[in-house]
Amino acid sequence: MRTQIFGDIRVDTIPEYDWAVDGEWLLAGASNEVIGEHAHWLGPSLVDPETLHLKGSSHAYLIRTRHHTILFDTCCGNDKERPYYLPWHRLRTSFLENLAHAGVLPEQVDYVMCSHLHADHIGWNTLLKDGKWVPTFPNARYLMSKGEFEYWRDVIESGEVGPSRKLPFDDSILPVVQHGLATFVEDDHAVENEFPDEVRYFPLHGHTPHHCGLYLRSKSQDAIFSGDAIHHPIQFAEPDWVNGNDHIMGRQVIRDLIGRLIDTPTKLLTAHFPAPAVGRVVSDAGHVRFRFDRD
Repeated sequence: MRTQIFGDIRVDTIPEYDWAVDGEWLLAGASNEVIGEHAHWLGPSLVDPETLHLKGSSHAYLIRTRHHTILFDTCCGNDKERPYYLPWHRLRTSFLENLAHAGVLPEQVDYVMCSHLHADHIGWNTLLKDGKWVPTFPNARYLMSKGEFEYWRDVIESGEVGPSRKLPFDDSILPVVQHGLATFVEDDHAVENEFPDEVRYFPLHGHTPHHCGLYLRSKSQDAIFSGDAIHHPIQFAEPDWVNGNDHIMGRQVIRDLIGRLIDTPTKLLTAHFPAPAVGRVVSDAGHVRFRFDRD
């Protein structure tokens, strides 16, 4: 677990599990030949030197402001039926124990902010209790983009998508709605907006139609949480490589992030980069690179 301090705001990375996957599975357009060309600067912590599989992580962010305790995304979750992708199927991890190690119990979370409604970002929204899915964070307001929720509700009801979208919606979103804990918000909704602190959704539309990151600022220190706008550091060198789910806008989102962040003090807190997962976008001999915070 890693702690970041931004003025009066504390951010802890809450790990779920680490993974390595075939680059072509993760990123459309990727090839082992080109991954191999980048392996020398990425290093073995990001690319397996034998298989050339891309390494990553599933983790969430715990944000503590002067007023609220916030969880940004909730990873895959335990016990979920995910037969379409076995690494997520009936997963058993120590996510809640890791949250407790950071000093927070589920009932102490004030807000759960969902970047988007894919299975590996909403799984711990609920847990299995007496054979039923119930909200994991009983005192929290679960914030979801109104447009994101309506998009998935409509395509699921119309049958346009299959079990890989319906199952997580049914077990990780609908129980929250049915318990009255969901709040549907605009894509730039602010949770904190009392000087000098700011915590708000940050539209990064592309991976899904209403995918949102998060913008955080306190005492002139700021950060962007990317969600699934970017999956692996190799994309800074190959911005046309986007996750197969991404709309064409996904490529532009990566370029916009580079333009906003490169050689600035603003930190990028990523959803799937391996630990420490946090760093800055920098220029290096004419190339765009991600420099991890390892201090």
